[in-house]
Amino acid sequence: MHCGSAREGRLAAHLARGRNSAFIQKELFITNNTVKAHVKHIYQKLGVSSHQELIDLVDGEKR
Repeated sequence: MHCGSAREGRLAAHLARGRNSAFIQKELFITNNTVKAHVKHIYQKLGVSSHQELIDLVDGEKR
């Protein structure tokens, strides 16, 4: 799953593991607004509109 920048890739990996925004914010040392911006970009790039759709997309790639 390629999402753009290295930061977006790390954030997408956390999302794919079911991590929430608060966890990601603390783990990557970024603000909640930065998390929201990255999530929006990731969703747009991958064509999904929810966290669950992202998880389902990644789960489908593993099979």
